[in-house]
Amino acid sequence: MRTIRDIRIKNEDGHLITINLKRIIGRELKLLIRKEEENQYLRILNYLIDYFINNKPVINEGQTIAYHSWLLKFIIVADVINVYEVQPNGDSFTEGADYAIGVVTEQERECIKHNARPLFPLFSQMVVISKGVLDGKDVDAVRYSSPNHMTGWWITTELYDDDIESLQTIHFYHLAFKRPDIMKYLALSSGFRFQSGEHGKVLFDEKVLS
Repeated sequence: MRTIRDIRIKNEDGHLITINLKRIIGRELKLLIRKEEENQYLRILNYLIDYFINNKPVINEGQTIAYHSWLLKFIIVADVINVYEVQPNGDSFTEGADYAIGVVTEQERECIKHNARPLFPLFSQMVVISKGVLDGKDVDAVRYSSPNHMTGWWITTELYDDDIESLQTIHFYHLAFKRPDIMKYLALSSGFRFQSGEHGKVLFDEKVLS
């Protein structure tokens, strides 16, 4: 049996289930185990338990919460909170968190590769894009230091005509659903650039921060 902040966790019938979280928020927490290592699911439980203990929120049926760059949802059955995640195409939610684990793991690996501190964009934030980005064209992207409501990412394609008025500001989740191929780069911190495609590359540009 594992313990996170004095909350005991058991592995039962293919799920990780808390035992004594109910005394804090009135419900237990249940997470489906699929193909990932148990440690990855424990990381999610750690993230959620920290949120519950630090904030003591009122949990409502269907409430959503960001897990770094992906979105989870709470489905309540009796006195148990079941963890669901939004599907990759954004159509609906499904039980578990394997896709969220995959997204975050890839982002962390990319940051380690480039010695960058992860700065995870959130579904509630905004991103600036040009024509062609949501259509799957190769992109040229740069991340600026920005206000909290912005991810800082400006992402363009060969269709960008250098007219800033032609750019669109959209919620990050639209990009996440349409461009899973570039998600791994999007936790790179401010100052980074990347290009996608056959000859894609990543570099840090100090001039972006000045």
